[in-house]
Amino acid sequence: MSGIPIGLSRAPSLFMAQIQLNRINRGNVDLFGVQQRLATGQDINRVSDDPVKAAAIASINQSLDRSNQWLRNFDTAGTALDLLDGALDDAQNAGLEAKSIALEYINSTFNAEDRAGAAVTVESLIDKIFAVANRESNVGHMFGGDHPSNQPVKAMLGGYQFSASGDGLKIDLGPGVDVPLTLGPGSPLGGTSARVRGFTELRPPVDNDTPISDLRGARGLGIELGEIEIRMGGESEVVDLAGADVAGDIADAIEAGIRRIEDRTGRELLGPQGVRLEARSLRIDLLAGDEDGALPGLTFEEVARGTSATDLGLMDSGAFTATNGDGGDLNPRLTWLSRLPNMDDVPLGTIRIRNGGQTRVVDLSEAETLQDVRSAIEATGLGVRVELDPENGTIDLVSDLAVAVGNGLSVEEVAGNFDTAQRLGIRSFAAETEASSLNDGRGVRIIDNQADPVTGEIDPDRNTDFRVTLGDGRTFDVDLRPEDLTTMGAISDRINQAAADAGINVPDAFEAGVVSTGPGGLALRQAGGSAPLRVEKLNSSPALRDLGLDGVVYDSDTDSLVGEDVGQVRVRNIFSDLLDLRQALLNNDETGIGFAGEAVETRLTEIAQVRAIVGGDARRVQEAHELREDIVLLDESTRSGLRDTDFAQAAVELSQLQIQLQAALQVTATSRQQSLLDFLG
Repeated sequence: MSGIPIGLSRAPSLFMAQIQLNRINRGNVDLFGVQQRLATGQDINRVSDDPVKAAAIASINQSLDRSNQWLRNFDTAGTALDLLDGALDDAQNAGLEAKSIALEYINSTFNAEDRAGAAVTVESLIDKIFAVANRESNVGHMFGGDHPSNQPVKAMLGGYQFSASGDGLKIDLGPGVDVPLTLGPGSPLGGTSARVRGFTELRPPVDNDTPISDLRGARGLGIELGEIEIRMGGESEVVDLAGADVAGDIADAIEAGIRRIEDRTGRELLGPQGVRLEARSLRIDLLAGDEDGALPGLTFEEVARGTSATDLGLMDSGAFTATNGDGGDLNPRLTWLSRLPNMDDVPLGTIRIRNGGQTRVVDLSEAETLQDVRSAIEATGLGVRVELDPENGTIDLVSDLAVAVGNGLSVEEVAGNFDTAQRLGIRSFAAETEASSLNDGRGVRIIDNQADPVTGEIDPDRNTDFRVTLGDGRTFDVDLRPEDLTTMGAISDRINQAAADAGINVPDAFEAGVVSTGPGGLALRQAGGSAPLRVEKLNSSPALRDLGLDGVVYDSDTDSLVGEDVGQVRVRNIFSDLLDLRQALLNNDETGIGFAGEAVETRLTEIAQVRAIVGGDARRVQEAHELREDIVLLDESTRSGLRDTDFAQAAVELSQLQIQLQAALQVTATSRQQSLLDFLG
């Protein structure tokens, strides 16, 4: 028998029980939610709790993940930069000690034995710098550039080869912070490569296999392939070149077009050689005439505003005839696969390369392409690379080896080998050699613009640099001017002009010029003579030393004074400077000690500058680290306001829900005990 609860009329007891049960369940759910908030400390435990807040919290979490990674990266970067600064500090201290030795032992009171003892100390400083250059930090080798896992400096041929590349390793430090954690070739300990710059433009021929992409065309803008029109007499033929891949495809397509005109006219137009590539252009072998008379000229026209005929040099010289069959220069780019140009029908021979005190003779007689030349030179094991300069059409020889003065890279001629180095443009000391590149880039220093202290006017006698005395007693003075210091050829011309002005027959009695074979150098030659040719500096000018003529011995076999090769190139960094200092000390060379000391001082300045940059980078990283920590704190505070539980409020809610649940249980229990008899009383 069902009872009827108070307040409801005609409602079954089962329905009322369900209502009361739902009220209790809702209370339990609310109570569970508050207990979960108190247990986890978070108001939002699932997206359904509050979708808007959940989306905001997810965005903040992503920001915090990025920030925390950046903070770890900042720690890595700060440690790496601190260690890098310490390495530079050690290198700077070693340089300061070397500078002190140079300043002390340049004093003439020291003898050869004293200086030889100091050279041992310099040797230990070189070892220290070598260890510093290969030191590792938490990110790898500090001076390893973009590849810090590789050892950057290796001992080679009595010198040191720096093999790192790139600007330095970088890691993500967030927006606005981009600093390298390692140093590359630009560091004072690494230096940059030194090169023998090519001075001869190599003009490779075009053959059937030359890719179209390697042709710059008659306009120098590349070749745009499309349709061209061939006209001869009253006939014309359109040729589509769009499918051509190599230069031979173009020659074949043009010849096929001319053959079609032959078929229509019944006249023979092409000679036995047809259309071919010759040297650097297209060549059309046209006949002068046939049994029907003289043949008209052949011309080309563009189709639909194209530029193909112009790019191929087919419109440069008017109509093609039997006597005018050459197109314009196709200007092929210089690539490793370029065939060596025909150099006056003279084959290549051998050249001599010196580097690191070692000498190799390289046979290039079998070379057909630039790649063959490159392979032969790099196979010498002298630390020499061959690089292309496509814009100038030259090749350069590059050395990464830091060695002592006199052991740098040089390329010489071998007698009887067709001036191979000169024709390739890679001879290190030639008439074309720039004077500014001599003596490790110091160039040739001269006395100039010196005035008479009394009159204040320029005194020619005070501006002469050296005097040449021939074996017959005749003399002449040489005044080198700034405008003469362009190339070795210009300097030689100035010396010859001074001799001619003194009444000496040039070149019969005297001639200045670069030696033709063997080690490069400036040579002063006389025609016989009862005594050796002599030179002496004037006005304390350093020109003789810078030209390699100071202290050289007269060669009676050739009646000439041959200067040293001051055109050698080498890497200049702290290794080469210390090697120079050690060598000068061993040779008891006061002038050399002075030069080495000046170079070390320059390197110390560079190290100080790099340290300043590293210090600035470290400061930027530290400031960015502090700023990121503030951002993290702000994000965490914002997230806490959205997500974290207010424990005081939750405790009040818990107490209220417990009371409500208890009341609901009591009401339910009371109502379930009533029956119809309770109402009937």
